[in-house]
Amino acid sequence: YRTGKRINIKKIIPYIASQFRKDKIWMRRTKPNKRDYQVMIAIDDSQSMRENSAGTLALEALATLTQALTLLEVGEISLASFGDQVNVVHPFGKPFSDSSGAHALSRFKFEQKTTEWAGLVKGLIELLEQAKMQQSRRSSGSNTQCLQLVFVISDARIQQDREMVARWCREALRRRQLLVMLVIDSTDPKQSILKLRSVTYPNGKLKIVQYLDDFPFPFYIILRDMAQLPEVVADTLRQWFELIQHSSM
Repeated sequence: YRTGKRINIKKIIPYIASQFRKDKIWMRRTKPNKRDYQVMIAIDDSQSMRENSAGTLALEALATLTQALTLLEVGEISLASFGDQVNVVHPFGKPFSDSSGAHALSRFKFEQKTTEWAGLVKGLIELLEQAKMQQSRRSSGSNTQCLQLVFVISDARIQQDREMVARWCREALRRRQLLVMLVIDSTDPKQSILKLRSVTYPNGKLKIVQYLDDFPFPFYIILRDMAQLPEVVADTLRQWFELIQHSSM
């Protein structure tokens, strides 16, 4: 942080799990942090979210995520909806407040007919590249590194070309854009994503496999109980920061 502060990684989980009361999370940094962070939250706005009773849980997850990210001062926050197209409902570079959050929530209707998964990931890559260039212009050539994370919240019913989706996910990672899927799972064990099967026809032969065996998102978390979300968010942020610290990102 430009103020010289950095996050004490070990204290993120108890901080969020305590409903943001245990706030001893900051450490002093001897050198300024030459990194800026951009975090996007993208929510599946398709009809299947309503039909699977996942829409309400998705919005609860959105509220928890934005509260955590705002209080942690992680960086710029953007919100997007997706289905047959990707729509930005809160852009990077604009301060996130209670009023802007309420306005963003009102934009989710869960009425889009389909979810174009390959188009989603491709669209996210393009949005993040644009946001990175805009951030670079705002930093006035200070050589500050921009690191980007996306939480994709969905019931994760991916029925289209999974290899194409996986290819775009690999391209995002190549560009140092980390996509994490939060799967809103059914509370009914019989309807759980863990029980689903996928049908494929390799070499023209029928093959039935576990739905998650060839899941195209390499980083995903299955979420049934919203009470688990603060710890999930904290653990994701912890791993993200550790990846930043121990890689060439």
